[in-house]
Amino acid sequence: MGLETELFIRQPIDPKPETLTQFFSLIQGIHQRVPLAPSRTNPFRFFLANGSSVSLEVGGSGDLKSALFEIATPECKSPRDVVLYEIANEQLVEEVFSDDHPSSRWSLIKANMDSQGHTLGQHESYDMRIARGSGLLLWWLGLALILPLVVLYRLLAMAWIGIIYSICSWVRGVHRICRVAPRRVPGSEEETDSLERSIDPFLHVRSMQWTAWGLRFLHWPVVQLFLVLIRLIALRSHRRDLAAFLASRSILDGAGHVDEQGRYWISQRSAMANQMIGFGSYGAARPIFRCDPMLRDLIAGPFWSFSRIRRLFAPKQRIELAIGDSGMCAWSQHLRIGATVLMIDLVEQRELRAAPRLARPIEAIGQIARDWMLVSSVAGVRNREYTALELQRWYLNRLKKHLESRSDVPSEAWDIIDKWQTSLNQLSVKFSDQDSIPKMLIGRLDWISKLWLLLQLDPSTAWPIRKKIDIRYHEMSDQGYHRKLVDLVELAPVVRSDEISTARRSPPLNAPAQRRGNLIREFSAGDCDLQVEWRQATYCVDGKSYRIVF
Repeated sequence: MGLETELFIRQPIDPKPETLTQFFSLIQGIHQRVPLAPSRTNPFRFFLANGSSVSLEVGGSGDLKSALFEIATPECKSPRDVVLYEIANEQLVEEVFSDDHPSSRWSLIKANMDSQGHTLGQHESYDMRIARGSGLLLWWLGLALILPLVVLYRLLAMAWIGIIYSICSWVRGVHRICRVAPRRVPGSEEETDSLERSIDPFLHVRSMQWTAWGLRFLHWPVVQLFLVLIRLIALRSHRRDLAAFLASRSILDGAGHVDEQGRYWISQRSAMANQMIGFGSYGAARPIFRCDPMLRDLIAGPFWSFSRIRRLFAPKQRIELAIGDSGMCAWSQHLRIGATVLMIDLVEQRELRAAPRLARPIEAIGQIARDWMLVSSVAGVRNREYTALELQRWYLNRLKKHLESRSDVPSEAWDIIDKWQTSLNQLSVKFSDQDSIPKMLIGRLDWISKLWLLLQLDPSTAWPIRKKIDIRYHEMSDQGYHRKLVDLVELAPVVRSDEISTARRSPPLNAPAQRRGNLIREFSAGDCDLQVEWRQATYCVDGKSYRIVF
């Protein structure tokens, strides 16, 4: 399991600096503290010695105007490790910005919405079983039928990239002739280098946008066929048995949101979901189960290799859940990830076949995410009605019954159950003002904490002030409202400071990230041309190339 968090920079004084310059300044600052290595396929991704990655997220359009910094935890085997590495990475990035930027001129925001109005959040990655038995056979057959179209796409993609490369080379040549040739005087070599450097960033950005546009056009038929296959075959039991759990999960992990009309929501990201399964990188799609990792294996380069496509035939695939807010409370993060992974395990053990069924899951998830008083009910099948608390209690009770029948349950599972039950018990108390807010959850659940802050205001307080609290709650600095609140209530930390210090430098044990992190620590400082990906790395020693699969 893993977690990806998107960050943006709010700069109220000066115009926004060049995004690329800002990103590489961040990378340089991280490199001074932790060994890192570049990605083999993405020029805007770097892997750290603790197994994590930092990247510039530009989306499918390649437009840098809406680019965000994205930090991803290493692959972890426990929910607590996910939270630990999330905190360690955030502290590392915050430290770099604090050293390189005056605090009065920037704010690093753990975003749920950027300055362009795009809805963000966290992507949770889990290994899930695609299908069983005949369903798995149909999955393999569908992949085999799509394969010829993939081959055609890759041939056309290589031709398109070649055309873009040729155009860029021609532009550089024309630029050199027109701007440099008339100035061939002593010292002109430095001027030539300067001029070439001035044109390179422009060409780099433009070529990235042109390449992205052409590739999206070329692989559109492949994407649509693959989407049909996924909707027909993939994760059918997960979609059926987890729909009610995921629709109501926001009451455990929502970060709170003040909309443009001044209304308060439990979760912005959950409220934006508009389909059960699909690809989040296309248009206005906001799926609950996001299959973009599989799509990248199908269509991403290197175009002459089919090793990534072979991964799609494995029974288990990496799937993202894209309905989680970027929360600040480590207690809530641990609860969300832990409860979700335990539910996935129950589905794959076929222990949730009697789970509640919702008549319209997508409508239900939006309805619950906007109901901060927890009073509305959503429609189930056979004329049933459920509240969010009822749904969560059903799943909690089913999980407890299952674990009590086993003798090999890890202690962390019982810790998660304790957090889950405490949250539901506290949320069962009806609240409408600051005096009735469940005090025990302040600093533990984000949407409760933010709601408590907002209820301190006079009801007539203007929207800009309420929105300021909404945004600055997520500020990653000592001036952020969440941190001020945590200092006020003096909660015990979920992870210790010495663990965080270790996690900044070292990968989690007994996980694929351990080999990746150790390799980066050993070879990143040498002349080995180390290039790293999530699943493999390449390097060169004494003229001989090596490839390591994690």
